[in-house]
Order: sequence, then structure tokens, then C-alpha cells
Amino acid sequence: MILVVDDEREIANLIVDMINEGGKYEAIPAYSGKEAFDLLKTHRQLLGLGGNRVKLVLLDIKMPEMDGLQFLEKLRKGYDQEKLGVLMVTAYEDEEKWDRATSGFISGYLKKPVGKADLLAKLDRFFSKPDARYDMTLDTFEKHIDKMAELKKGQKE
Repeated sequence: MILVVDDEREIANLIVDMINEGGKYEAIPAYSGKEAFDLLKTHRQLLGLGGNRVKLVLLDIKMPEMDGLQFLEKLRKGYDQEKLGVLMVTAYEDEEKWDRATSGFISGYLKKPVGKADLLAKLDRFFSKPDARYDMTLDTFEKHIDKMAELKKGQKE
């Protein structure tokens, strides 16, 4: 199961529809960080045994009350033992947000507007094998290191 967290209902629903149309994955929307945590709690209880039906969270950064980065921090503290993957899906990509998101051990970063082919390719990779989450997280962190070096080099010039 994939949880799509975005305060813009139309965007969240569009992403959920793109995922569900193929019949390969099941996606549900949450329109706030609080609603997302309520759904995570519900799906944890449904599965029991310390796991969660939700395996991946697609997360927007810019949201009211609790933004995606605050959500990610809280998620890592309360649900990390469940090994939930996170893909950031956002229109914003600046140095600070990139740094905070990638240091939260995310599995990838998609820019809005999200294309169906790109989205499904990321999902296919994420669910391709048990270790894929770790491989993707490592790739994203390596990109983070390269990008930070590039940004620092640009500041010196």
C-alpha cells in the first residue's frame, strides 16, 4: 500500500488514480500530516505484529500546519522500525529543503508535475526487491552529497 500525502486534494487524487489505474499497487490519499499519521496508525493496527500495510509514503513538502519535512522527521522517530519508504513529491527544490529531505533517508525525490511513467518507474524500482528501498535511499543520498558539493563550489565562484 502507498500513502499519498498532499494538502492539494486534486493533486493527491490524481497521483492516487495514476497508481491505482494499473492495478499493480494500491494507493490511498491523505490531505494533511495529521490525517496521514491517523491512516498509518490504522494500517499498523490492521496488520498487527509491528508491521504496517503502508510500505511507501509519497510526500509533498509544502503543506499547512505540518509540512512534509516536519512529517518526515516525526515519521522517522515513530515508524522507522517499520522500514517505510518515502518519496518526496514536490514543486520545490532548494538547497535547504533538499538537504533536510535527503538527510531524512528518503528513497527518492520527484518534481511536480509528476509524469505517470516516471512515477510508476520509481514505484516499480522501489517494490522490485526487498533491498530496493535501501538501494534507492543510498542513491538519493549520494546525489545529495554530489549536489551539496556542487552548490558549495558554486558559492565559492
